[in-house]
Order: sequence, then structure tokens, then C-alpha cells
Amino acid sequence: MNTEFATPASFAAAPLGALWDLFHGDLQTRGWLAQDLAYRIGLALLALASVAAAAVLYAKESARLGVARRLVLAGVRMCTLLVVVFLLLRPVWVVNEGRDKRRPVAVLIDVSESMNSADPRPANEDQGRVALAFSLIEADKGLPAVPITSLVPKDQLRDRPKRIEVAREALTNPKIGLFNQLRAIGPLEISTFGDARTGRDAVSTDWIKSLEARQPKTRLVSAAFELLNRDDGELPAAIVLVTDGRDNASDKSFADLAAKCRDRGIPLHIYGVGSSSFGQLRLRDVGVPESVFVDDLVSVPVRYAVKGLRGGGRVSIVVKFGDRVVATSPDIPVREGEDLREVLTFTPTKEDAAVKKPEVTVTVTVTTEGSAAETLTDSAVRPTQVISKKLKVLVVDGLPRVDFKFLQRALLRDRRVDARFFLTEGDREAMKSGYPWLVEFTRQLNGVLALDRDEFRKLLNDYDLLVLGDVGARFFSTDHQQVIKDFVAEGGGLIHIAGRWNVPRGWLEGEPGRASVADVLPVELKPHRWPIQPPEGRYYQPFVPVLAPSAIRNPLVALEDDPLDNLEVWGRLTRVNDRDPAFTLDAPRAGKKRQLPPLEWYYPVTRLKPGAEVFLVHPTARTPEPDNRPVPLLVGHYFGKGYVLFCGFDDTWRWRFNEGDRYFGRFWSQCVYQAGVPRLVGTRLTQLSLDTLEPLEGKSGQVYARILDENFKALTTEELDATLEKLDAEPNDKDRLVTVKLRKLDGQDGEYVAPLPFNKAGRFKLSLDPKNKSPATMEYRVTVPPDHELAPGGMAEEELRKLAADSGRKDKPGKFYHEEDLYKLPKDIEPQYAPYSSRDETVLWNRWALFLLIGLLSLEWTLRKFNGLS
Repeated sequence: MNTEFATPASFAAAPLGALWDLFHGDLQTRGWLAQDLAYRIGLALLALASVAAAAVLYAKESARLGVARRLVLAGVRMCTLLVVVFLLLRPVWVVNEGRDKRRPVAVLIDVSESMNSADPRPANEDQGRVALAFSLIEADKGLPAVPITSLVPKDQLRDRPKRIEVAREALTNPKIGLFNQLRAIGPLEISTFGDARTGRDAVSTDWIKSLEARQPKTRLVSAAFELLNRDDGELPAAIVLVTDGRDNASDKSFADLAAKCRDRGIPLHIYGVGSSSFGQLRLRDVGVPESVFVDDLVSVPVRYAVKGLRGGGRVSIVVKFGDRVVATSPDIPVREGEDLREVLTFTPTKEDAAVKKPEVTVTVTVTTEGSAAETLTDSAVRPTQVISKKLKVLVVDGLPRVDFKFLQRALLRDRRVDARFFLTEGDREAMKSGYPWLVEFTRQLNGVLALDRDEFRKLLNDYDLLVLGDVGARFFSTDHQQVIKDFVAEGGGLIHIAGRWNVPRGWLEGEPGRASVADVLPVELKPHRWPIQPPEGRYYQPFVPVLAPSAIRNPLVALEDDPLDNLEVWGRLTRVNDRDPAFTLDAPRAGKKRQLPPLEWYYPVTRLKPGAEVFLVHPTARTPEPDNRPVPLLVGHYFGKGYVLFCGFDDTWRWRFNEGDRYFGRFWSQCVYQAGVPRLVGTRLTQLSLDTLEPLEGKSGQVYARILDENFKALTTEELDATLEKLDAEPNDKDRLVTVKLRKLDGQDGEYVAPLPFNKAGRFKLSLDPKNKSPATMEYRVTVPPDHELAPGGMAEEELRKLAADSGRKDKPGKFYHEEDLYKLPKDIEPQYAPYSSRDETVLWNRWALFLLIGLLSLEWTLRKFNGLS
């Protein structure tokens, strides 16, 4: 660090001051012997003895010498001896010098990755600042009032330069001459900062021309605190900050920095780099059902984020099915926020059912007002399928359980469903009354359905979905159960709601080798008998089911339109051991949706069958060893062409408390569609899903694949290759296409998983073709966290202005500057001085002392020679 001095008077007095200091120094000695008192006393005695011996020697000299000559010779001898004794003390002449020095001016330049942001500059003032930084207009005359495009040719004006590029040009602009002017105030001290502060050459600033922004984090406050934590004599006169204002890694805030600057009387002069007059729009999520019905009202929840807007404006949301606009939002005043939500609705028509590529496209457009008006747009595409006829459902249960009563009401009100019902242990005469009861099932013999195999097959095949509750195991004969298996294998749907008294225990207690409904279930079970009166009033501790990781985005378990709200209504998993890290969920968000009322019963599952898809699990219970996984509560799989859903609990009626059909009705209608729709529109042999709702850059997730072969059996291939494409990449980007290896889960045929690192922000598409004539694709978007270096956002102008104004002394606070104000910055900094003391030591036992000793010896020898002495 360069040091400059200034005396309180004039620099012209420096020679006189140096002469004054020369005669006001201190004589000191060095070495431990020289500091020893006995040693010093011995030398003093030696000196006295030597002087006395020299006097006696020359007094008794026999030669004829006058008194004057004797005195001269004795004096020379005495001086010689005294010099020797003096040098033995290792003497040093110390001069302490007190002056004032100019305090340095510290410059901190931000080189974090956020400085690579290429800001749009729609406003004329922002375009003028770019022109000024690049020396296209005069730097000391402010911004012109006329449009910059009228002064600067369009081909010379940079459209969206990076922040670091603008900073480089402004700092080295000779018309501004910032560093040269700062050197006139005090010594210049330049550092760059990002993750850490690094000192730079302050003499030659050529390195700035090639400066790049590569630091992954910004510790702006920490870098400034390093300068403020110095000793008083080393503090800077001012700190000049060159930054966009993003700080995401410091352990202290801007308010802490401002308070520290006030305490030490140091102003912050901040050059804000970038533009703050533009906005950002990000479409965060769009919810579109996988299947929609003709003439049914479809809700499309939209979540988006807007920030950085100046002035008013309007938001427009357009929903298109294929090429047809099906919904538009009303006139929405623009507002800022990270989680803005709107719900649009539309009704599919028969024409939509004929569209070859049924896709829903949602486009959000923000149009601002004022002189710097701009239009921001973002869109997302989601596949769906349109069903043009009603879903025919047959519900068979034993006793009229509470769930059955409310399920019957919900299905009868659903105009997308044509439902029939039967109770195997209900009043047979009452059910002969007709709709909504299935009269044919009243034909029974000793509690067994009295329909032959062909009659039962014809009757059952008239439906798309069979819902079985706690029916008596004897009601369906072995032939009937075989028909049910064939019905599912040929494309029919089955939902089995477990019961405590009859089935699924009854399916498992039949004769081995005979057809059973248990054969088509996606889980393996053991017969379990329940006491009529549960111990301590309940069978299990109350619990709320938890979403399985692979089902977080699945519409089957979506009880809220917003996926984040949906996470809140379900339970939270309690980890029993570390074998299942994938099941760890984030903590609930404060003040959000209330959880579902707890359930009090479930049927224990032994293990999953190959290819089974888990939707809900128990928060604490585990399957038996060696599986030892969370007990599945809601599980589905394809059996042949048909889909089977096993529900291991039967008290969802509790979810109606204070909510009515909001959760109960939605849950069961979605289960009915999930299991029944494949018969109407075909089976998806390949399915892809992510285990996270919002992929964030720097994190990682997992992609799940469930695959059937052409014979509707779970695929057994050990490994599959999928292709991950970055949709935002340039065509010649070598990393645009990446191969992802999916590996089969141990003991689970048809189910594959692969880790998926979210290394870069942008839109991605995962494509998988397992050679089963049913390829699948999945699109997702990776976003950056709000505090990430590359997160969209303008310069934090308001925060930087406040920080500068709150720093320094009350009479001389700091200031904020744009490019047009930079030439004023050095004039706003007052030179400051700090007391400085220096210590100048001159070693007297040096070569000059040796020359003096040799000179004295030579002088004495010469004098004795000329006086005829030996």
C-alpha cells in the first residue's frame, strides 16, 4: 500500500523538521549483553581504567615531550579506547517521527456471476447510460433529453450488454477518469469481491479491461466489513462500491453495514451497475388434468411471479386447447409477487375430442405502461385427453359403510359418471326397486350371486369400472372372480376399498390355486382378522396419509389446485431410519392449508407387486423385513390393459368435517377417473414423473418411470436409456442432448428410477422409448432460487440508495451514482488524515565506526612516529 504524508504546516518545512529530528533522537543499545547491567558496569569500569592507563602511560613517557604533545597523544589514545568500549555496547541512534498521512480510498468491484446478467434496457435513460459508459456520448454533461437513438447509430449502441461489460467500460472511460481523480484524494486501494475479497494492482489498472464475473456467490457486506474492521490508522477515507446490489452469502445485512459505516464515519459511494427499470415474468406452474370430459367445467390453476416493474400495467392469461382459444382472463391489474395465482376455466367440446394432438397451452402476458412500456411473455404446454362419453361405474359393497353412503351421493351428482350400486348385505327387496340399484345382483342363492359365468361377463362388461368394498367373500364364486380378472385384463378398471370384516381377507382364505380377486391387486397381503371392539377404543394411532415421492405431481392425489397447497393438506413423513431418504419432505409452510383430519384404520400391506405405483404411504408404519418400507395405503398398477387401484383405508368420510365434498368428493372422483378412463381411451404403457414440484438449480431430484411391455406385463429390462434435451440451448450446443440411465428398482419389475441433477436453469424435455410402441416424454423447467446469482432481477437500486444515504457522517453521507454521475464521485469524497508515527534507527556500530577506529589508531601511530616514539 502506498503511503503519503502531510505535516500540519507546509511541506516546505520538511528540511527543518528533519534537522530538528536529527538532534532530538535517542541513543539506545542492542543485544542482550548490552542490556545486562553488570555488563554495562564492567564496560564503564573498563573505559575508566583505559582512560586512566592512557593518562599514566603518557605522563611517564621518558621521551622529551612538551605538555601539549603529551596531552594530544593521551587524548587520541583515550578516544580510541572509548570508541572501542562504545562499540561493545552496540549503540543505535533512534529518531521518532510524528506526522499525518492521507487515508486511502478503497474501491470494491463486484465480480460475482450476477454481474453477467444482460439486462433489457427499454427506457431511454438506460440506453443513454450504456452509450455514456461506452464513450458514445460525453460523460460529464448528463443524459440528453432527446432519444439516444437519434444521437448514436443503432449499430453502435449495445442492445443488452452484460453488467460487467458496462462496469469495465465506465471504470476505464478516459472521459470520466475515475481512478486518476481518486488518486488525488489519497492512496488508491482496489479489490474485487464475490465469494471472497481479492486485492488488485492499484498502479496499473489495465487488468480491468479483461475483468470477468465468475464468482458463484456475493459477499458484498462481508467484503466491506473487512475494510471497516481495520485499526483506526488504516481505515479508508471512503469506500467506493461497484455492484448491482445482490448479496446472497454475507452473514450481515445492509443495515448492519450502514450502522458500521456511521460508527466509523466512513461514507459509501455506490456506483449501481445494471438496469432497474425492467420487469421479470416467470410462469411457475400450470395445472391441467390428464383427462377431461366433454361439456365438463375444467379448472386450470396458474401460478406466476412478477417483479421489478415500474408503474402500472395489465396481466393477460390465455388458455388454448390445440389451436382454439378456450379461456382468457379478465383485465387483471399487474402486481408484484413471487406466488401470484389465477384460476381459469373452460369447457371441452366434442370438436376438441377430435383434435389429433390434444394439448393445453397457457400464455401469460404482462404489459406495462409509461414511457418505458414493455411486454413480458411466458408460456407452458401440458398434454391432456378429452373423453366424450360418460364413465359407467358399478359399486358393490357389503354393509352401507359411511364411506359408501357419501360415495354414492357424490357419484350420483357427478354428471360425468353413470353409476349403479349394490349392497351384498343390504335389504334385497329395497334394491329390487331399480335405479340406482343393480337389480340383477338380487338374484342370489344362499348368499352367492346366482348368475352364470356368461351372464355375469355380459353384465360386467357393460361397465368401465368396478368398485369393490367390504363384500362377502362368498358372494362372488370362483367363476365370478375369474370373470373379474378377465374384465380387468381386457381393459376394465377396478378399485378395491379394503374392509375390516370380509375382504381382502376373504380373497386370501380361498382354496390355493383357484381364481381370486387378490390376484389382480397391486399389493401382497396376508389374512388379518380384526377384533369387533378395538383395544383402547381404536385400532391404530390416528394418522394422515403422506404423498409418495413419485406421486407428488400425480393428479390422482391432488386435493388442491396449487401443488404446494396440496402438499400441506397431506401428512408429513416421520423417518424411521435412513434407508428411505427419498421420502423426506420439507417442513410445512407456516400459515398455509390445514391438514386433512386423521384416519384411524388401515389394512397392512406385506409388499408391493412388480410395477406397482404408490400414491399414499403411512407416515410411520413399515412393511415387514426384509422390505422395511413405509406401508403403502393407496397403490395402483396395470393388470393387463386394465388399471387396478387398492385403497387400504375406508374412513375418508372424516375428510368431510367442515369441508363437505371439497376433499372427499374430489379424491374419490379422481380415483374413479384414474381407474376407469383407461378403458375409454386406452392404456399408457410408459409413464414418467418427477419427485419434486419445483426443480431448482443446484439441487437434484429423481425421475420415475413405470413401463409395461406390449403384452401389458411389467418390463424386466435392467437398464434403459432416456434422452434429456435442453430446449433453451443453441442448436450447436454440445450439451443440448444428454443420455440418462434409468435402472430397475430391486425386486420391482416395471419400475425404474434415475437421479436427475438440476445443473442449469431452463426448460428440459425427457424422452423415453422402451420399444413397447408407447414412447413417453416429460417436460419440466428448472428455475433458480430467488437469492441465486443467476436469478432474474434488476439492480437493487432502492436498497443501494438507502445503504449509501445511511452511511458516513450526518453532515457528509455517502451517495448513489449512475453512469451519468460518475464524474462527480471524486468531488464528493473529502480527503481524510490519520496520525502516523515512524521510527528511524541508525546503527552506530557500522563501517563508519570501523573507519573512525582505524583512523584514530592511524593518527596515534603517525603522531608517535613524528615524535620519535616507538
